[in-house]
Amino acid sequence: MIIPVDDAHDARLDDYALLKNQAARREREGDEYFIAEGYVSIDRVIDSGHRLRSIVVTPSRVERLLDGRPEIEKRDIPVFVVDRALLADTVGFDLHRGVVASADRRPVPTVADIASSDARRVAVLVGLNDAENVGVIARAARALQLDAIILDPTCTDAYSRRTVRVSMGEVLHLPVSRATNWPDDLHVLHSAGFETWAMTPAEDAYNLWALTSRGLPERLAVVLGAEGPGLDALTMIAATHRVQIPIHPDVDSLNVGHAAAITFAAVCRSNAT
Repeated sequence: MIIPVDDAHDARLDDYALLKNQAARREREGDEYFIAEGYVSIDRVIDSGHRLRSIVVTPSRVERLLDGRPEIEKRDIPVFVVDRALLADTVGFDLHRGVVASADRRPVPTVADIASSDARRVAVLVGLNDAENVGVIARAARALQLDAIILDPTCTDAYSRRTVRVSMGEVLHLPVSRATNWPDDLHVLHSAGFETWAMTPAEDAYNLWALTSRGLPERLAVVLGAEGPGLDALTMIAATHRVQIPIHPDVDSLNVGHAAAITFAAVCRSNAT
């Protein structure tokens, strides 16, 4: 299945066109497939059980790709070999990593699916439009043993190329749900026994350290908003508690990725091994 290709417009490369155009990519990919860039992300695709559709690689990277993952040959996954200039023509920029893959998406679970599962710690992302921040949060969620991620209807795609790359492919190991009725979907979590903590820098919010020192709830969802605007008023009202991370008074706020990692570490202590 090692297939040389010498035409950037070959239909077999359609999955990889216009990789930097987020709107075009979302329309092309839908909920059907996603793109994984680089060896590490492709490793995570394979290890997470997602099905690879194809791989595009430059000639100098073929041996490294196949030596590292013999599953690629065993599963007869098409490996399209193109030179670097043609790869740039195909994807729309110089992809210096020299290897990129397309893989099928899994069915998207509902919020009710997450609520009825055995998940105990969940991240809820509201209005995040920066793929890199979502990737950083997903990586922290996986590292600190969260069980799932829920996106509100306005949040950027957790399977975008940049999100998968920045998360080092760890997002692929987590169930990712897309809420459809916001913020009412928070009440679906409440009905299943979850507390929801809306993270905010507001001075009158509960102190994270004081709240966690009282004991952690059995099921908990950490709700995070976008850089700048943070969480909207309706989400704040719907959440069980408004919670802040105490920081130096001269510092305005934390990056949402840093805030997420700190909070995940605080609320997942009982998961530590």
